Amino acid sequence: MYRSGFFLAAAFVVLSAPMVVRAQSGQELDPESLTQYSLYYENYKAKNYLDALPYLHWILQNDPAFPRNKDQNFERGVEIYAALAEAESDPAKKRVLLDSALAILDRAVPVMQAVGGEIDEFEWTLKKGRFIQARIDQLSDIKSEAIDAYWACYRMKPAELDPYYLDVLVGDLYTTGDLGGALDFLRELQDTRGEEAGVTGIVSKYFTVIPPEEQIAFLEERLADKPGDQKIILQLFELYQQEMYHDRMMALAPQVLALDPTPEMLRLLARMYLEDGDAPQAMSIFEQLKALPDVEIKAEDYYNMGIAHQDLEEFGEAASFYQQALDADPEYNSAELAIANLYATAASTCGIDGREQAAVFWLIADAYTRAGDAAGARRMQTAFPTAEDIFYVQKWTNGERTQVSYYCRGLTISGSTTVRQQ
Repeated sequence: MYRSGFFLAAAFVVLSAPMVVRAQSGQELDPESLTQYSLYYENYKAKNYLDALPYLHWILQNDPAFPRNKDQNFERGVEIYAALAEAESDPAKKRVLLDSALAILDRAVPVMQAVGGEIDEFEWTLKKGRFIQARIDQLSDIKSEAIDAYWACYRMKPAELDPYYLDVLVGDLYTTGDLGGALDFLRELQDTRGEEAGVTGIVSKYFTVIPPEEQIAFLEERLADKPGDQKIILQLFELYQQEMYHDRMMALAPQVLALDPTPEMLRLLARMYLEDGDAPQAMSIFEQLKALPDVEIKAEDYYNMGIAHQDLEEFGEAASFYQQALDADPEYNSAELAIANLYATAASTCGIDGREQAAVFWLIADAYTRAGDAAGARRMQTAFPTAEDIFYVQKWTNGERTQVSYYCRGLTISGSTTVRQQ
Protein backbone atom coordinates (compact mmCIF):
# COMPACT_ATOMS: atom_id res chain seq x y z
CA MET A 1 0.00 0.00 0.00
CA TYR A 2 1.15 3.61 -0.73
CA ARG A 3 1.89 5.30 2.56
CA SER A 4 1.70 9.08 2.86
CA GLY A 5 1.85 11.46 5.79
CA PHE A 6 -0.92 13.85 6.77
CA PHE A 7 -1.46 17.57 7.37
CA LEU A 8 2.09 18.88 6.84
CA ALA A 9 4.05 18.73 3.60
CA ALA A 10 1.82 15.76 2.71
CA ALA A 11 4.10 13.19 4.31
CA PHE A 12 7.20 12.20 6.16
CA VAL A 13 8.93 9.83 3.80
CA VAL A 14 12.70 9.41 3.99
CA LEU A 15 13.80 9.06 0.39
CA SER A 16 17.54 9.38 0.78
CA ALA A 17 20.31 9.19 3.33
CA PRO A 18 20.33 12.06 5.84
CA MET A 19 22.25 15.16 4.88
CA VAL A 20 24.01 15.65 8.22
CA VAL A 21 26.00 13.01 10.08
CA ARG A 22 25.64 13.10 13.86
CA ALA A 23 28.39 14.99 15.62
CA GLN A 24 30.83 12.71 17.43
CA SER A 25 31.25 12.86 21.18
CA GLY A 26 33.13 15.98 22.19
CA GLN A 27 32.35 17.83 18.94
CA GLU A 28 30.19 20.94 18.75
CA LEU A 29 26.52 20.31 17.98
CA ASP A 30 25.24 21.58 14.63
CA PRO A 31 23.38 24.89 15.34
CA GLU A 32 20.58 24.25 12.84
CA SER A 33 20.01 20.76 14.20
CA LEU A 34 19.92 22.16 17.72
CA THR A 35 17.29 24.73 16.71
CA GLN A 36 15.06 22.23 14.88
CA TYR A 37 15.38 19.69 17.66
CA SER A 38 14.52 22.22 20.37
CA LEU A 39 11.42 23.38 18.51
CA TYR A 40 10.09 19.87 17.96
CA TYR A 41 11.01 18.61 21.42
CA GLU A 42 9.29 21.45 23.27
CA ASN A 43 6.09 20.88 21.29
CA TYR A 44 6.41 17.14 21.76
CA LYS A 45 6.68 17.47 25.55
CA ALA A 46 3.63 19.73 25.52
CA LYS A 47 1.81 17.17 23.31
CA ASN A 48 1.40 19.80 20.58
CA TYR A 49 1.99 17.07 18.08
CA LEU A 50 0.92 18.91 14.93
CA ASP A 51 3.24 21.80 15.79
CA ALA A 52 6.08 19.37 16.47
CA LEU A 53 5.84 17.57 13.11
CA PRO A 54 7.62 19.98 10.72
CA TYR A 55 10.64 20.26 13.01
CA LEU A 56 10.68 16.51 13.67
CA HIS A 57 10.59 15.90 9.89
CA TRP A 58 13.61 18.12 9.46
CA ILE A 59 15.55 16.23 12.14
CA LEU A 60 14.64 12.84 10.71
CA GLN A 61 15.64 13.97 7.24
CA ASN A 62 18.82 15.82 8.10
CA ASP A 63 20.22 14.74 11.46
CA PRO A 64 18.22 11.69 12.70
CA ALA A 65 20.62 10.65 15.50
CA PHE A 66 20.73 14.12 17.08
CA PRO A 67 21.69 14.78 19.85
CA ARG A 68 23.01 11.55 21.50
CA ASN A 69 23.48 9.27 18.50
CA LYS A 70 20.42 7.22 19.53
CA ASP A 71 17.05 6.33 17.97
CA GLN A 72 14.73 8.39 20.20
CA ASN A 73 13.67 10.73 17.37
CA PHE A 74 12.22 7.79 15.43
CA GLU A 75 10.50 6.51 18.58
CA ARG A 76 8.89 9.89 19.12
CA GLY A 77 7.83 10.06 15.50
CA VAL A 78 5.98 6.76 15.83
CA GLU A 79 4.45 7.93 19.11
CA ILE A 80 3.28 11.23 17.59
CA TYR A 81 1.60 9.68 14.54
CA ALA A 82 0.02 6.95 16.70
CA ALA A 83 -1.42 9.58 19.05
CA LEU A 84 -2.76 11.65 16.17
CA ALA A 85 -4.34 8.52 14.66
CA GLU A 86 -5.94 7.62 17.99
CA ALA A 87 -7.57 11.06 18.17
CA GLU A 88 -8.74 11.03 14.53
CA SER A 89 -12.35 9.94 13.91
CA ASP A 90 -12.21 9.87 10.10
CA PRO A 91 -11.15 6.33 9.06
CA ALA A 92 -9.34 7.50 5.93
CA LYS A 93 -7.34 10.14 7.79
CA LYS A 94 -6.66 7.70 10.64
CA ARG A 95 -5.20 5.25 8.13
CA VAL A 96 -2.95 7.89 6.59
CA LEU A 97 -1.56 8.73 10.02
CA LEU A 98 -0.96 5.07 10.82
CA ASP A 99 0.79 4.64 7.49
CA SER A 100 3.07 7.55 8.37
CA ALA A 101 4.00 5.80 11.62
CA LEU A 102 4.69 2.61 9.65
CA ALA A 103 6.94 4.54 7.29
CA ILE A 104 9.03 5.62 10.27
CA LEU A 105 9.10 2.05 11.60
CA ASP A 106 10.36 0.83 8.22
CA ARG A 107 13.04 3.50 7.85
CA ALA A 108 14.44 3.72 11.39
CA VAL A 109 16.93 0.85 11.13
CA PRO A 110 18.40 1.53 7.67
CA VAL A 111 18.68 5.27 8.34
CA MET A 112 20.31 4.88 11.75
CA GLN A 113 22.67 2.26 10.40
CA ALA A 114 23.61 4.61 7.54
CA VAL A 115 24.61 7.38 9.96
CA GLY A 116 26.28 5.03 12.44
CA GLY A 117 23.67 5.62 15.14
CA GLU A 118 22.72 3.22 17.92
CA ILE A 119 19.68 1.09 17.13
CA ASP A 120 18.55 -2.46 17.88
CA GLU A 121 17.21 -4.05 14.70
CA PHE A 122 15.52 -6.84 16.66
CA GLU A 123 13.61 -4.39 18.87
CA TRP A 124 12.52 -2.20 15.96
CA THR A 125 11.36 -5.17 13.92
CA LEU A 126 9.36 -6.32 16.93
CA LYS A 127 7.93 -2.80 17.33
CA LYS A 128 6.55 -2.96 13.83
CA GLY A 129 4.85 -6.30 14.41
CA ARG A 130 3.35 -5.10 17.69
CA PHE A 131 2.23 -1.81 16.13
CA ILE A 132 0.24 -3.62 13.45
CA GLN A 133 -1.12 -6.29 15.77
CA ALA A 134 -2.31 -3.71 18.31
CA ARG A 135 -4.25 -1.90 15.55
CA ILE A 136 -5.35 -4.90 13.54
CA ASP A 137 -8.88 -3.52 13.07
CA GLN A 138 -7.47 -0.63 11.04
CA LEU A 139 -4.52 -2.55 9.52
CA SER A 140 -6.04 -5.97 8.81
CA ASP A 141 -4.92 -5.81 5.18
CA ILE A 142 -1.26 -5.83 6.24
CA LYS A 143 -1.51 -8.47 8.99
CA SER A 144 1.04 -10.51 7.05
CA GLU A 145 3.61 -7.77 7.66
CA ALA A 146 3.25 -8.27 11.41
CA ILE A 147 3.77 -12.02 10.95
CA ASP A 148 6.77 -11.34 8.71
CA ALA A 149 8.21 -9.05 11.38
CA TYR A 150 7.90 -11.74 14.05
CA TRP A 151 9.51 -14.31 11.76
CA ALA A 152 12.37 -11.88 11.13
CA CYS A 153 12.80 -11.46 14.89
CA TYR A 154 12.86 -15.23 15.36
CA ARG A 155 15.53 -15.61 12.69
CA MET A 156 17.61 -12.88 14.33
CA LYS A 157 17.33 -14.17 17.91
CA PRO A 158 15.55 -17.54 18.04
CA ALA A 159 16.37 -18.04 21.71
CA GLU A 160 15.12 -14.60 22.79
CA LEU A 161 11.77 -14.08 21.10
CA ASP A 162 9.07 -14.14 23.76
CA PRO A 163 6.82 -17.25 23.73
CA TYR A 164 3.82 -14.97 23.11
CA TYR A 165 5.11 -14.22 19.61
CA LEU A 166 6.06 -17.85 19.03
CA ASP A 167 2.43 -18.70 19.77
CA VAL A 168 1.32 -16.09 17.23
CA LEU A 169 3.58 -17.65 14.58
CA VAL A 170 2.37 -21.21 15.21
CA GLY A 171 -1.22 -20.01 15.28
CA ASP A 172 -0.81 -18.26 11.93
CA LEU A 173 0.63 -21.40 10.33
CA TYR A 174 -2.17 -23.52 11.75
CA THR A 175 -5.06 -21.19 10.88
CA THR A 176 -3.79 -20.65 7.33
CA GLY A 177 -3.74 -24.41 6.78
CA ASP A 178 0.04 -24.88 6.74
CA LEU A 179 -0.10 -27.95 8.98
CA GLY A 180 3.33 -29.14 7.87
CA GLY A 181 4.88 -25.79 8.65
CA ALA A 182 3.19 -25.69 12.06
CA LEU A 183 4.43 -29.18 12.94
CA ASP A 184 7.95 -28.39 11.73
CA PHE A 185 8.06 -25.24 13.81
CA LEU A 186 6.61 -26.94 16.89
CA ARG A 187 9.21 -29.70 16.65
CA GLU A 188 11.94 -27.08 16.26
CA LEU A 189 10.72 -25.23 19.35
CA GLN A 190 10.53 -28.50 21.25
CA ASP A 191 14.14 -29.29 20.33
CA THR A 192 15.62 -25.83 20.95
CA ARG A 193 13.50 -24.33 23.72
CA GLY A 194 11.56 -27.25 25.10
CA GLU A 195 12.72 -26.61 28.67
CA GLU A 196 10.88 -23.29 28.88
CA ALA A 197 7.46 -23.41 30.52
CA GLY A 198 5.96 -20.96 28.01
CA VAL A 199 7.23 -22.96 25.04
CA THR A 200 6.12 -26.26 26.57
CA GLY A 201 2.62 -24.82 26.86
CA ILE A 202 2.57 -23.83 23.19
CA VAL A 203 3.80 -27.24 22.04
CA SER A 204 1.29 -29.07 24.24
CA LYS A 205 -1.58 -26.88 23.09
CA TYR A 206 -1.03 -27.40 19.38
CA PHE A 207 -0.08 -31.06 19.65
CA THR A 208 -3.44 -31.46 21.39
CA VAL A 209 -5.24 -29.53 18.67
CA ILE A 210 -3.52 -31.27 15.76
CA PRO A 211 -4.68 -34.94 15.77
CA PRO A 212 -1.85 -37.47 16.14
CA GLU A 213 -2.98 -39.24 12.96
CA GLU A 214 -2.41 -36.05 10.99
CA GLN A 215 0.99 -35.61 12.60
CA ILE A 216 1.91 -39.19 11.79
CA ALA A 217 0.72 -38.94 8.19
CA PHE A 218 2.73 -35.75 7.71
CA LEU A 219 5.90 -37.23 9.22
CA GLU A 220 5.55 -40.47 7.25
CA GLU A 221 5.36 -38.45 4.03
CA ARG A 222 8.42 -36.47 5.05
CA LEU A 223 10.34 -39.64 5.89
CA ALA A 224 9.50 -41.04 2.47
CA ASP A 225 11.03 -37.90 0.95
CA LYS A 226 13.99 -37.87 3.36
CA PRO A 227 14.87 -41.49 4.22
CA GLY A 228 17.15 -41.75 7.22
CA ASP A 229 16.36 -38.28 8.58
CA GLN A 230 17.13 -38.65 12.29
CA LYS A 231 14.70 -36.06 13.61
CA ILE A 232 11.78 -37.43 11.61
CA ILE A 233 12.53 -41.02 12.65
CA LEU A 234 12.63 -40.14 16.34
CA GLN A 235 9.53 -37.95 16.11
CA LEU A 236 7.61 -40.70 14.35
CA PHE A 237 8.75 -43.27 16.88
CA GLU A 238 7.50 -41.11 19.77
CA LEU A 239 4.12 -40.69 18.07
CA TYR A 240 3.86 -44.42 17.38
CA GLN A 241 4.56 -45.01 21.07
CA GLN A 242 1.95 -42.43 22.09
CA GLU A 243 -0.66 -44.06 19.88
CA MET A 244 0.48 -47.59 20.81
CA TYR A 245 1.22 -48.60 17.22
CA HIS A 246 3.32 -51.60 18.16
CA ASP A 247 3.92 -52.98 14.66
CA ARG A 248 4.96 -49.59 13.28
CA MET A 249 7.28 -49.06 16.23
CA MET A 250 8.95 -52.42 15.66
CA ALA A 251 9.34 -51.70 11.95
CA LEU A 252 11.06 -48.42 12.77
CA ALA A 253 13.12 -49.80 15.68
CA PRO A 254 16.23 -50.80 13.63
CA GLN A 255 16.51 -47.24 12.31
CA VAL A 256 16.10 -45.82 15.81
CA LEU A 257 18.85 -48.08 17.14
CA ALA A 258 21.17 -46.98 14.35
CA LEU A 259 20.84 -43.35 15.46
CA ASP A 260 21.59 -41.86 18.87
CA PRO A 261 18.64 -43.00 21.00
CA THR A 262 18.19 -41.77 24.54
CA PRO A 263 18.48 -44.17 27.48
CA GLU A 264 14.70 -44.15 27.91
CA MET A 265 14.21 -45.01 24.25
CA LEU A 266 16.65 -47.91 24.57
CA ARG A 267 14.79 -49.14 27.64
CA LEU A 268 11.51 -48.99 25.75
CA LEU A 269 12.96 -50.93 22.81
CA ALA A 270 14.43 -53.56 25.11
CA ARG A 271 11.01 -54.14 26.69
CA MET A 272 9.37 -54.31 23.27
CA TYR A 273 11.80 -56.92 21.99
CA LEU A 274 11.27 -58.92 25.18
CA GLU A 275 7.51 -58.79 24.69
CA ASP A 276 8.01 -60.01 21.10
CA GLY A 277 10.14 -62.90 22.36
CA ASP A 278 13.43 -61.65 20.93
CA ALA A 279 15.63 -61.99 24.01
CA PRO A 280 18.98 -61.78 22.14
CA GLN A 281 18.01 -58.41 20.63
CA ALA A 282 16.92 -57.17 24.06
CA MET A 283 20.32 -58.18 25.44
CA SER A 284 22.08 -56.37 22.61
CA ILE A 285 20.15 -53.19 23.44
CA PHE A 286 21.14 -53.56 27.10
CA GLU A 287 24.79 -53.60 26.06
CA GLN A 288 24.16 -50.47 23.98
CA LEU A 289 22.58 -48.85 27.02
CA LYS A 290 25.54 -49.73 29.26
CA ALA A 291 27.93 -48.22 26.70
CA LEU A 292 26.30 -44.78 26.91
CA PRO A 293 28.40 -42.24 28.83
CA ASP A 294 27.25 -41.40 32.36
CA VAL A 295 24.20 -43.64 32.14
CA GLU A 296 22.84 -45.15 35.37
CA ILE A 297 21.79 -48.76 35.02
CA LYS A 298 18.53 -49.05 36.92
CA ALA A 299 16.89 -51.93 38.73
CA GLU A 300 14.39 -52.34 35.88
CA ASP A 301 17.27 -52.74 33.41
CA TYR A 302 18.76 -55.65 35.35
CA TYR A 303 15.28 -57.10 35.85
CA ASN A 304 14.57 -57.07 32.11
CA MET A 305 17.87 -58.81 31.44
CA GLY A 306 16.88 -61.44 33.97
CA ILE A 307 13.69 -62.01 31.98
CA ALA A 308 15.69 -62.24 28.74
CA HIS A 309 18.01 -64.93 30.14
CA GLN A 310 15.13 -66.79 31.71
CA ASP A 311 13.37 -66.86 28.33
CA LEU A 312 16.48 -68.57 26.95
CA GLU A 313 16.46 -70.98 29.96
CA GLU A 314 19.77 -69.56 31.13
CA PHE A 315 18.61 -69.78 34.72
CA GLY A 316 21.91 -68.96 36.42
CA GLU A 317 22.36 -65.73 34.49
CA ALA A 318 18.71 -64.83 35.06
CA ALA A 319 19.10 -65.20 38.85
CA SER A 320 22.25 -63.08 38.77
CA PHE A 321 20.46 -60.22 36.99
CA TYR A 322 17.44 -60.41 39.31
CA GLN A 323 19.82 -60.13 42.26
CA GLN A 324 21.55 -57.14 40.67
CA ALA A 325 18.14 -55.51 40.35
CA LEU A 326 17.64 -55.98 44.10
CA ASP A 327 21.13 -54.69 44.81
CA ALA A 328 20.31 -51.55 42.81
CA ASP A 329 16.95 -51.14 44.59
CA PRO A 330 16.21 -53.38 47.58
CA GLU A 331 12.55 -52.31 47.37
CA TYR A 332 12.18 -53.54 43.78
CA ASN A 333 9.69 -56.28 44.60
CA SER A 334 9.26 -57.38 40.99
CA ALA A 335 12.77 -58.82 41.11
CA GLU A 336 12.06 -60.60 44.40
CA LEU A 337 8.96 -62.21 42.92
CA ALA A 338 10.85 -63.03 39.71
CA ILE A 339 13.40 -65.02 41.73
CA ALA A 340 10.63 -67.07 43.32
CA ASN A 341 9.03 -67.70 39.93
CA LEU A 342 12.44 -68.59 38.46
CA TYR A 343 12.99 -71.17 41.20
CA ALA A 344 9.57 -72.71 40.51
CA THR A 345 10.29 -72.76 36.76
CA ALA A 346 13.65 -74.43 37.30
CA ALA A 347 12.15 -77.14 39.49
CA SER A 348 9.46 -77.75 36.89
CA THR A 349 11.98 -77.79 34.03
CA CYS A 350 14.61 -80.05 35.53
CA GLY A 351 12.27 -82.13 37.68
CA ILE A 352 12.72 -83.76 41.09
CA ASP A 353 14.93 -86.83 41.50
CA GLY A 354 14.33 -88.45 44.87
CA ARG A 355 13.05 -87.42 48.25
CA GLU A 356 15.84 -84.99 49.15
CA GLN A 357 15.42 -82.92 45.99
CA ALA A 358 11.78 -82.26 46.88
CA ALA A 359 13.11 -80.10 49.72
CA VAL A 360 13.70 -77.38 47.12
CA PHE A 361 10.01 -76.55 47.37
CA TRP A 362 10.57 -75.42 50.96
CA LEU A 363 13.10 -72.88 49.62
CA ILE A 364 10.75 -71.84 46.82
CA ALA A 365 7.92 -71.28 49.33
CA ASP A 366 10.33 -69.18 51.40
CA ALA A 367 11.16 -67.13 48.30
CA TYR A 368 7.46 -66.47 47.64
CA THR A 369 7.00 -65.45 51.28
CA ARG A 370 9.88 -62.94 51.01
CA ALA A 371 8.23 -61.54 47.89
CA GLY A 372 4.96 -61.08 49.76
CA ASP A 373 3.13 -63.65 47.65
CA ALA A 374 1.29 -65.82 50.20
CA ALA A 375 -0.71 -67.53 47.47
CA GLY A 376 2.51 -68.58 45.72
CA ALA A 377 3.86 -69.98 48.96
CA ARG A 378 0.65 -71.99 49.49
CA ARG A 379 0.87 -73.43 45.98
CA MET A 380 4.27 -74.89 46.80
CA GLN A 381 2.87 -76.80 49.80
CA THR A 382 1.36 -79.48 47.56
CA ALA A 383 4.88 -80.36 46.39
CA PHE A 384 6.47 -80.43 49.87
CA PRO A 385 8.03 -83.71 51.03
CA THR A 386 5.50 -86.01 52.73
CA ALA A 387 5.65 -87.29 56.29
CA GLU A 388 7.04 -90.53 54.84
CA ASP A 389 9.78 -88.60 53.01
CA ILE A 390 10.75 -86.83 56.23
CA PHE A 391 10.84 -90.17 58.08
CA TYR A 392 13.24 -91.73 55.55
CA VAL A 393 15.63 -88.76 55.24
CA GLN A 394 17.68 -88.99 58.40
CA LYS A 395 18.91 -85.40 58.48
CA TRP A 396 15.34 -84.04 58.50
CA THR A 397 13.41 -83.42 61.67
CA ASN A 398 9.99 -81.83 61.31
CA GLY A 399 10.02 -78.21 62.47
CA GLU A 400 13.82 -77.89 62.59
CA ARG A 401 16.24 -76.16 60.20
CA THR A 402 18.11 -77.97 57.45
CA GLN A 403 20.39 -77.09 54.55
CA VAL A 404 19.03 -77.64 51.03
CA SER A 405 20.76 -77.42 47.64
CA TYR A 406 19.30 -77.93 44.17
CA TYR A 407 20.91 -77.37 40.73
CA CYS A 408 19.30 -76.76 37.33
CA ARG A 409 20.85 -75.26 34.17
CA GLY A 410 23.43 -73.06 35.80
CA LEU A 411 21.20 -72.14 38.73
CA THR A 412 21.88 -73.32 42.26
CA ILE A 413 19.00 -72.95 44.71
CA SER A 414 20.42 -73.38 48.17
CA GLY A 415 19.96 -72.19 51.72
CA SER A 416 18.68 -73.00 55.16
CA THR A 417 14.97 -73.69 55.59
CA THR A 418 12.47 -75.26 57.98
CA VAL A 419 11.46 -78.89 57.53
CA ARG A 420 7.70 -79.20 57.11
CA GLN A 421 5.41 -81.67 55.42
CA GLN A 422 2.52 -81.42 53.00
